[in-house]
Amino acid sequence: MKYIDTNVIISFLNQRDVNHARAMKALKNSGEMVTSPVTVLELKSVLSRTTDLGVDEIEAFADYLPEIDIKVPEVDMDRVISNASEIAVKIRMKTLDLLHLSASMILEADEFTTFDREFSEKEKEIANIGLRIKSE
Repeated sequence: MKYIDTNVIISFLNQRDVNHARAMKALKNSGEMVTSPVTVLELKSVLSRTTDLGVDEIEAFADYLPEIDIKVPEVDMDRVISNASEIAVKIRMKTLDLLHLSASMILEADEFTTFDREFSEKEKEIANIGLRIKSE
């Protein structure tokens, strides 16, 4: 199962994004795809800060994820934070990145799809916690 990072979703949604074609490829025929409430929060934050979209339009983008076959299962955020705290000293990444990694582990993803170069730079450390980084 693939965990889809926020940047892939944003690139998919924005046809003018430089990574739009990559995002289309990453999400096409990808089998089971999940993301987390962390992604939904980040998506809303990015869209509210970088666009002139209204609240209803931003909510519509978040609600669109199941339409592109990305499931957003509920996760225990206390568990996500606790797990992120444990892996923080092993992987040494930004807080939000650690929350994504932690959520993907809890959701039992085996692949983490992202365009974020920092994940690729930590590929070996992330592999040690059971995730394969894929940047398409």
